[in-house]
Amino acid sequence: MYKIFVFNGGVYRFEELEEFVEDSGGLILRRDDFHVSRGVYFIAQEVHVIIIAPGELTEDLLTITRDLKGEIEVLEVEYHDKVNMVSLLPIYNILSRINGWADVSKVEELLECPCVDGVCQEFQKSSCIEDVEKTLEALSNMEIAEHREIDGVTEYRLKVND
Repeated sequence: MYKIFVFNGGVYRFEELEEFVEDSGGLILRRDDFHVSRGVYFIAQEVHVIIIAPGELTEDLLTITRDLKGEIEVLEVEYHDKVNMVSLLPIYNILSRINGWADVSKVEELLECPCVDGVCQEFQKSSCIEDVEKTLEALSNMEIAEHREIDGVTEYRLKVND
């Protein structure tokens, strides 16, 4: 079962948490960086992220968070919102495997049900197959993926970090 977490902490060694989440089959949905200052003096930089990860990793996430001197908590969301958020995982993983541009039909072709992520089994009444284009647009709106249009066909890929 997947859970949604919120992490707050410093940017120092944050890449360790990022790597753990990605290696464990999770996804960092949103990252916001904040600069804490007093007057003209810069005091600290903090990062706030929303994470989707398998529930059995809760203790591991707590341990890593303590090591990073951050805070993490489980975010309780309504069932429908949780389905929408967790359904991003199979599409994200397909885009990771493609490692380039793909249109909706290519993603649909590679999408299997039940998916390797177990999303379909966790949410019995819904599936990420229901609206692949909507899911791809959501990934694009969250700036996890990007899109382009060529000859009237919209293509998507994971966002390339500069």
